[in-house]
Amino acid sequence: MELLSFVQFTFNSRYVLRWILPGIVVYVPVLNFFSLGYLSHIGRLLLIGNIGLPTWENKLRMWIEGIRIVLICVLYEAIPFFIFSCGFLLSSMPGIVGFFGRVCMKLSYPVFLIFTFPLPFALSIYVEYLDVKKAFDYEKIVRGIREVFFPYVSGYLLVFLGFYIAKSLMRIPYFGFFLSSLATYYVLILACYYFLSLFKRTSLPEIKIES
Repeated sequence: MELLSFVQFTFNSRYVLRWILPGIVVYVPVLNFFSLGYLSHIGRLLLIGNIGLPTWENKLRMWIEGIRIVLICVLYEAIPFFIFSCGFLLSSMPGIVGFFGRVCMKLSYPVFLIFTFPLPFALSIYVEYLDVKKAFDYEKIVRGIREVFFPYVSGYLLVFLGFYIAKSLMRIPYFGFFLSSLATYYVLILACYYFLSLFKRTSLPEIKIES
């Protein structure tokens, strides 16, 4: 299924509520574990070529998978977050220490991009195996990225652009938070579809997942 067809499919009246509900709570702590876990279930369906969005059966399993996805993301972002935090603390001090702190804060942004660059394929591997450890098999992840490097980079940058646009919706009065939540989650859904499609084109997938 091509991306445009997938977009049309997600707005089918039969499926649209299945992603709108988790989209509403994607910014809500704890509840957003369900949203991320649902993305994992979408990913497994896409990996085996099934057409459709999963139902909301086995909510506990979705919630647990959401926690695991958050854990993976936190570990990938730990170093840039540490650099930013240290820089923020030091920036309030006078003299050379404060200057160094401001440099660290600015440095944390490119470091964030570098450290999160493998994350889409790391999460793809997690979706395949449901094994957090395998999401940190850097040698395997880098090999897969090299096989589809240019479309991977393009998708990575477009996802950030999508997040920026989604966040900007917050400025809309009254309904901004609601619209931003839905837009952010839909960017995640499209990213899930796009990167899993790339993932299937590489030599990385090894096992067939039962739906």
